[in-house]
Amino acid sequence: MHVHSAKQGLGAGLATVLLLVGVAAFAGGNPAAADPNSTTPVSAGPATFTQAVPTGQPSQYDTPLERCANGVNHPISGPDPILGEPLTTQFTSNVGLSEYVTFSGNQYYGDWQFVFTNTSSQTLATDCALLIFRAPSGSDDHSYSATQQYGHPQQDYLEVPRGDGTSFYIARLGFHDVPLAQRQVAPGQSFTYTLGGAPNPAITLEQMRDSLKFSADLDLTANQSLIEHYGTNRLTN
Repeated sequence: MHVHSAKQGLGAGLATVLLLVGVAAFAGGNPAAADPNSTTPVSAGPATFTQAVPTGQPSQYDTPLERCANGVNHPISGPDPILGEPLTTQFTSNVGLSEYVTFSGNQYYGDWQFVFTNTSSQTLATDCALLIFRAPSGSDDHSYSATQQYGHPQQDYLEVPRGDGTSFYIARLGFHDVPLAQRQVAPGQSFTYTLGGAPNPAITLEQMRDSLKFSADLDLTANQSLIEHYGTNRLTN
């Protein structure tokens, strides 16, 4: 299933991440041409971290394993508080990750992929992780995929337009009805968050990459205070 609306559920099909390489140099010694549709990777976060392991079994919705399986809207009054925060200009994460951004499409519509790799020495659980970033306004497609087995992802999600052709996007990943192993990413493995919409020259791929803040749920509190603070909406499954 693939999302085509901010009111629909997340896609659950696996996506193949293609690593794009530069054009080979000419015999005269010119440097390889940079790919305009892919950024270089950047890294952030500690190589080791402590992450609590949830108890419970799939579909036991009153247990910590399923803490992000269900959700509700969190409406707020007045301007969203993110509009008053300084712009993030360097990728940040509370766990060891590298990140790069690719674009495929044309001037009318395309997909941006935020590709993350677990650079730490530990297995990372992405359940209830929160992503905050800036991108062109008006996305109508957003989904999660991974290089390892995963199941039934959905989101708490919000777009906050800035009025300059870009928006803040806030998304908490949530999983349900699958074992813990399908919510995890081992060292060296990757996962991808995809955003679809119309390009806008108001923001570059590098600025999108550097705007991202990643917060893994390390203590089983599910980043709940943040999604309530920003006023996310729960997307249907």
